Amino acid sequence: MKKILLISYYWPPNAGVGARRWLNFQKYLAKEFSITVYTPENPSMLNEDNSLLNQVSSGTQVIKQKIWEPYDLYKRFTKKRKVNPGVLIDSANGLKDKFTHWVRSNFFIPDAKCFWIEHSVSFLSKLFSKENYDFVISTGPPHSMHLIALKLSEKHNFKWIADFRDPWTNMEYFSKIPLLDSSRRKHFDLEKKVISKADLTLTVSKFWSKEFSRLGAKKTEVVYNGFEKYNSPIQFHDKFRIGYFGLFNELRDHDEIWKALRTNISRNTNFEKDLEIYFSGPTHNNFHKNLKNNRLDSYLNYCEWNNTEKMKEEILKCSVLILSQANTEDAMGRLPAKFFEYLGTGIPIIAIGRKNSDLSKIILKMQCGVFFEFNKLHKLSSCFLNYYDKYLKKENNIKKNDVDVFSWENQASNFIELLKNL
Repeated sequence: MKKILLISYYWPPNAGVGARRWLNFQKYLAKEFSITVYTPENPSMLNEDNSLLNQVSSGTQVIKQKIWEPYDLYKRFTKKRKVNPGVLIDSANGLKDKFTHWVRSNFFIPDAKCFWIEHSVSFLSKLFSKENYDFVISTGPPHSMHLIALKLSEKHNFKWIADFRDPWTNMEYFSKIPLLDSSRRKHFDLEKKVISKADLTLTVSKFWSKEFSRLGAKKTEVVYNGFEKYNSPIQFHDKFRIGYFGLFNELRDHDEIWKALRTNISRNTNFEKDLEIYFSGPTHNNFHKNLKNNRLDSYLNYCEWNNTEKMKEEILKCSVLILSQANTEDAMGRLPAKFFEYLGTGIPIIAIGRKNSDLSKIILKMQCGVFFEFNKLHKLSSCFLNYYDKYLKKENNIKKNDVDVFSWENQASNFIELLKNL
């Protein structure tokens, strides 16, 4: 049985979305490979979900080492209890925020996990003297995981798969980071080193795969994120619930969403009575202010975080699900993990993004909802009313093409075939 070493910052009980991809893949990989996961013992976690530990296969070995991150210093300096995932995206308010953004951007390259690189290379090199790994998979962000694998590849012989769940220099917020020219060049140089040395650059969409090829990747392939089938039926909630699950940063917040809802409220008293706006996940600093300015705060049901089971329970109460993207170049290839979670429910999706993006193509092919380009958001109002009418008639289920191709099992099977041919 061939051996895989997975280098991942995110791993259960860390409930971040970054843990889900390889947690789900390892369940199927473990049937054909011996898997070792290398992950921090004390990572910075926004939320924990111990139930996720039950999904780790009994044969999967998890090795942990301590990591030092500057977040405690950041929290003491800014007097904040938590580090928001949108810290590099949302507008900095005040001199302290602007200063910490600048320091984080220019002194911690490629990210705040960079202090773990040398220790990890030293530790894993000793492990290589005992274990002969056939494959090393590094998954990022954080991209420091790729730099660990890069340094290991200079000392040991294995097939290296660099998995990019998000781009590096093409990330939606990269252009907003206050980088010095020298820091910006360093990011580009490190990215090119990784993708040119890795035996396979893996990513989650066709557009991003083409971008990595353009940047000099040796070989690129796409393995999508996936979903587990929902055994529970869609629940007809007593409210017309519009749901959003996951990170909602400034770049994904479009005024037209709120204006459309406000328009419908002013024109339809029943819509006003039945409406519920359900958000679960981290939001940007001005999110609640925006809703209040649009007189929508009284319709908001906000939960900062739900564990896996609670999220499934709440998502099935939704009449329609929102997926909003940033109007940035990386949106051409952005297929959020939550999209596949949405897809598995059969609940209609209202998505906002760029024309001819990978997301728009899949929604059209799967017939799983409606896609709006950024210059067509004025049509959102009638779309909400259309789904409201279906809610009144209890017609939430929609006809969709077979989405099983995007199940975790099928995507893991695709990856296994890639490994066998690498």
